[in-house]
Amino acid sequence: MSVEIITAREGRDVAIVAASEALTVTTSRYGPGERGPDPHVHHEHTDAFYVLEGALVFEVGPEATRLEAGTGTYVSVPPGVIHSFWNEGTGDARFLNVHAPDAGFAAFMRGARDGVAREWDSFAAPGDGGRGAAGVVVSRA
Repeated sequence: MSVEIITAREGRDVAIVAASEALTVTTSRYGPGERGPDPHVHHEHTDAFYVLEGALVFEVGPEATRLEAGTGTYVSVPPGVIHSFWNEGTGDARFLNVHAPDAGFAAFMRGARDGVAREWDSFAAPGDGGRGAAGVVVSRA
């Protein structure tokens, strides 16, 4: 498997492990207290996560419904659903993140690494709250 390093620092490692128009997969390590992006939505793709080790906390939907996702948990957030995530544990969280279709995610990640702003399918949380959390899929090991 080819790995393309995006971020490698004390609290966070991110690498692209697969990238195509159909999907992009990253592998990440978030240290204790490490936060992902602020609440946001995607209009044209699904953002999915599989926790390999540790745990992530997600907030999804207009009510910021809290989901705790431990090792072996899969979380899939469909288009239009506000979401954010972070590691609030005391150890590292390792996870896969899948964007399907890619919708510009790989180019955005490479741009962030290289200091080049790239537009992609990610938008601030809408004022109307977006779609409800009912479409979020959570499958626990």
